[in-house]
Amino acid sequence: MTGGRVLWINWRDLDNPQGGGAEVHAHEVLARLALRGWKCTLVCHRFTGGAARETHPAGYEIRRVGGANTFNFTVYANLRRWIRETRSEIVVDDSNKIVFAAPWLSSVPVVGLIHHLFGKAIHREASLPAALYVRLSEAMVPWIYRKTPVMTGSPSAKAELSGLGIREVIDVGEGVDLAGYGLPEPGQRDPNLLLYLGRVKKYKGLDVLIQALHLIKDRFPSARLEVAGSGDDSPRLRSVADCLGIGDRVRFLGRVSEAEKISLYRRASVALNSSLKEGWGLTSIEANGCGTPVIASDVPGLCDSVRDGATGYLVPFGDAAAMADRIARVLGDPILATKLQQQSLEWARSHTWDKVADRTEEVLLRSLPRR
Repeated sequence: MTGGRVLWINWRDLDNPQGGGAEVHAHEVLARLALRGWKCTLVCHRFTGGAARETHPAGYEIRRVGGANTFNFTVYANLRRWIRETRSEIVVDDSNKIVFAAPWLSSVPVVGLIHHLFGKAIHREASLPAALYVRLSEAMVPWIYRKTPVMTGSPSAKAELSGLGIREVIDVGEGVDLAGYGLPEPGQRDPNLLLYLGRVKKYKGLDVLIQALHLIKDRFPSARLEVAGSGDDSPRLRSVADCLGIGDRVRFLGRVSEAEKISLYRRASVALNSSLKEGWGLTSIEANGCGTPVIASDVPGLCDSVRDGATGYLVPFGDAAAMADRIARVLGDPILATKLQQQSLEWARSHTWDKVADRTEEVLLRSLPRR
C-alpha cells in the first residue's frame, strides 16, 4: 500500500437520495485514493434502503450510522472507536452546516474539508432555531480548525476561510467526470429550454428563475423552465409560477438519473443557478461539459465556476430583471450562443477529478504521522 488509512467523515454518501455536490466530491476523491493504494472508509448517516456497511465498487468502505439530523452527535460519541476499528492514520473532517469538530476529538491527525459556510443564507432555508444552531456551529469554525489544514474547492471559499483566521487553507479545486458528456447531436439542442438542476431549496432562489421566465415570456413565447432535483420548496415554487400565469411553462422533474441529467444538459440552451451561495457550483461545470452556458448569481462559489461573458453570465443575486436580460441575450443571438457553447466546453475540460485527487493526496501525505 502506497498511501495510508483514511477515515472520511461526511453527512451523506453518493447513494443517499439527498446527496449533492459534496458527496460527488467525496466519492470521486475516495475512488482515486483507493485505486492508488489507500485504505479508505467513509462514515455517513443512515438512510432508508442503505446498507449499514458495504464496499463501494470503487474500492472504499462505507459505514452508515446515526440519523440525518443528529449525525454530528454520532461522530462526537464514536470517532475514536471508528479510528481504532479501521486503524485509520488520518481523518478527513468533511463538515457541512454542522461541524464535526474532529480536531478536538481525534486521536490521529485531521485534515478539514469545508466547501463553504452558509452564514446568513441559512435563514432563508431553516426555521429560526435551526438557523441559529447552524450559525452557532459555523461560529466555532475559526476556533476548532484554526491550526488544522483545511481543504476547500474554490478561490472565494479559500478567501472566506482564510479571513476567519484559519492558518492553512488549501484550494484543492473541484472536478467533473465528463465520461458520457460532450456536445449534443445536431438538432438535439432545444432553443426554448431553460434548465435548473440541483436541490430545490429556498436558499437556491428558484423563484428568481420563475420571475425571469415571466419577464421574457412575450419575447420568447415558447420558452420554458425545467427543474430537475428534489427538495421541499417545490410546492411554493409551483404556486409562484401559477400566480404569474406561467404554471404550464415550469416543469418539476424531481430527482433524475445520471443519463437523464446528461440528456437535459445537452438539450438545454441555458443552465441557470440562482443560489445565494455555493461552495463551487459543480452543476455549472457539468452543464459546460455539454457545451451549455450557465447564467448564475454572482456569489461566492458560482463566481469561480462561471466565467462571466465567456462560459455564461453572472448577475446580482435576486435580480430577476438581470437574469431575464442575460437569458434573452443567449436565446436571441445564435452567434453568441455558439461562442459561449464552445468556450464552456473548453472550460469544463480543464477541471478533472484526477487533479483534485492529486492535490488532496498531497495534503494527506503531508499530514500523515511519520511511520
